[in-house]
Amino acid sequence: MSGVLRTDVQTLPALLEARGAELGDARFVRDAQRSWSYGEFADRVRVVAAGLRARGVQRGDVVGVVLPNGPEYLEAWWAILWLGAVFNPVNPALTVREATDILEDSGARTALCATDRVAALRDADLPALQDVIGVDREAADPLADLRGAGTVDEPAAVGGDDLMSLVYTSGTTGRPKGAMLTHQNFLSDTRMLAELLPAVQGDTLGMVLPLFHVNAQLVTTVMPMLMGADIAMWDRFSASTFWATVAEFQPVTFSAVPTMLAALLHAPGADAAQTNTVRYVICGAAPLSPALFRRFEDKFGIAILEGYGLTEGACCSTLNPFYGPRKIGSIGLPVRGQDVEIRDAAGRGMAVGEPGEVCLRGPNIMQGYFHRPEATAEALQDGWLHTGDVGYRDADGFVFLVDRKKDMIIRGGENIYPREIEDALLEHPGVQQAAVVGRAHAVRGEEVHAVVVLAAGVELETVQEHSRGRLAPFKVPSSWDVVDDLPKTSTGKIDKKPLRERLRASAQA
Repeated sequence: MSGVLRTDVQTLPALLEARGAELGDARFVRDAQRSWSYGEFADRVRVVAAGLRARGVQRGDVVGVVLPNGPEYLEAWWAILWLGAVFNPVNPALTVREATDILEDSGARTALCATDRVAALRDADLPALQDVIGVDREAADPLADLRGAGTVDEPAAVGGDDLMSLVYTSGTTGRPKGAMLTHQNFLSDTRMLAELLPAVQGDTLGMVLPLFHVNAQLVTTVMPMLMGADIAMWDRFSASTFWATVAEFQPVTFSAVPTMLAALLHAPGADAAQTNTVRYVICGAAPLSPALFRRFEDKFGIAILEGYGLTEGACCSTLNPFYGPRKIGSIGLPVRGQDVEIRDAAGRGMAVGEPGEVCLRGPNIMQGYFHRPEATAEALQDGWLHTGDVGYRDADGFVFLVDRKKDMIIRGGENIYPREIEDALLEHPGVQQAAVVGRAHAVRGEEVHAVVVLAAGVELETVQEHSRGRLAPFKVPSSWDVVDDLPKTSTGKIDKKPLRERLRASAQA
């Protein structure tokens, strides 16, 4: 089975156990300082698992991981799974209050975090949290405190339907909720994606996105292991050093969000990057404007595979194919093994070209939201995940997103989708970023408000004239803000909540 896409394993620990035995000497993961083979990684996981068990971690316990990317993150994550415990990734950039809110909601009994945050998490006095383990990322062995307790030679006897992780949504439309994902959810979605991509044993996949997010977990950890490929880990995304790191690691692909691709267009080394090893980029998490799509592909000759997925669906539900036609502006075709329907408010399917809510069904869909029965009942209806996204399908079956239902602007009874306006604004070469939100209006209900980041020397008046030439009059923004940067979530999506709050505050002033 060496080098073959594994289809027989039912859990992530079983996958690691099989790959450690088959591909023992083949490289699995590296960063700028370290490199481990499959066999070495499996052995390290067995040791860390023993250390966690000695600290009291048992099967079914929730273990929070509040760390930045690094090979030690993978050790901790897979050691948690090796014990049959539940992985609870938390964004390390969150404030202590935000992080403890998630750890309290998840009921984490143990947490791993950077050494400088240990005291704060302990002082938070969470009812369930019994142990906080410090990880010194500057040390030669960041997990040294978890070694010396022997090994756990065999993984816990868990099944594919057992809970594997609690991954919290980014909270762009409300309080973060813990999506309950099983081993089967993760492995099924990984196999669906892996069969579409031109990567094989020995290829390197670049990990740029943070590991608290499902993309890095599934696309650049589980999928390489499923393929027998290897992982090159960036410490963090930096446009100024990105292309030099590509030259060092030589990955065939990496995952990104649109704001990253925009930053890479004019980053140091970009003009010489046409000769790099990257064959394709997987882009998701937020809509990619057609203008940015064309600029990136034209400059680098790298195929962009725009896709779509939610934490609630493990990661990926649609993708533009590498082999075959891709459609700019589309999130691609449903991956094999998943159903995608466009439905109206009554649950009826929409005709070709007619917008409605995007609904998903498949073995990758979460079990529900942790301790949120009402939110679960709203999201999961008759076996379908209701995403809250508005989209349509064309005659070829490609899916196009229109916008979030909650982002839609209603102006005098007219439905306006901000993404359409944002895409039009980004066609102007001087617009680097754009976000459109609704502004309260006493007569029309809402008006269109645009917030833009402009290149040096670009006048707003030229952008306003550009918008009038591309949009119907009722869609043209009636008010504008020019800013140095737009607020973003931890995964790089443009965060519109602060923009709306700023508008509300100014209206009340």
